[in-house]
Amino acid sequence: MQSVTPETFPSLTSRLNFIDLCPDHRKNIEVWHCLCVFESYVYGVISQYMRIKENLEKMKDPSFRLTRQFSSCQVRLDIYYYILTWDKLKKIYEKLKELMNGILKTSNTVSGDLKNDFRQLRRRIDHFFNEFRTAVRNEYEHPSLQPKKVGNIIEWGSLFIDGRGNIKVLVGKEEYAVVRKEHIDRLNSLWIILIDTLLKHFSEKPSSSDLLTLKNEIEDNIDLIIDTYTQYRRENKNEEANQIIHQITISDIHLTTEGIPLSQDTKDKFYSSIFGARLES
Repeated sequence: MQSVTPETFPSLTSRLNFIDLCPDHRKNIEVWHCLCVFESYVYGVISQYMRIKENLEKMKDPSFRLTRQFSSCQVRLDIYYYILTWDKLKKIYEKLKELMNGILKTSNTVSGDLKNDFRQLRRRIDHFFNEFRTAVRNEYEHPSLQPKKVGNIIEWGSLFIDGRGNIKVLVGKEEYAVVRKEHIDRLNSLWIILIDTLLKHFSEKPSSSDLLTLKNEIEDNIDLIIDTYTQYRRENKNEEANQIIHQITISDIHLTTEGIPLSQDTKDKFYSSIFGARLES
């Protein structure tokens, strides 16, 4: 999975601007709008997962004793909203699937390769969403307030966390809300594949996956890049130093244009180091 941070969720739908899936302009706008809304809920799910993790860390920290009860309550509320966001995401996906199926069946401009690619991807996404039980969402929205009973044991609102950070919360009766890192990874991966499938068949643009890899490589190695640049300056290897500036600047412009910008922290760190190195020289 390509890494995603709440600071700069990449706007992958912006890469589909001016792409026509079929001759009907109205249908193109419908699909594009549906993808935009779907994207917002993809990042909503990811954002909620990050909030849950943050509050779990507070619960573990002994210095937060006064807020542990609050954090526990907040975690449960965040999990509730996490489940509702998944449910909304599933409903938007069904609408998107309906629109795409209509285009694939009726448009004479759609290639057989696209139909095959979308059919395979649709099976993967359907299988993925089938892992999320509507009954859990219904129990949240229409609470029975019933415990789980196993013999003489009565269980109310239990919350379990395993060693991998997966969370399981008893919502009511037999229904458990489940939060898994694996679901976040798969969701983000399938979203990227969906966008790249459309780009592959309707544009000459590079894949989102390749651009995200470039972005991550720069961000993960920015300290090393800065150290190398600074060393070149000290050794008066100005041509090599200028080449680093050129490569990062061009990559920054390209990624920003494609809706997948470098993080502001990465840009600030790099460009301030250039300014500082030039002042020293």
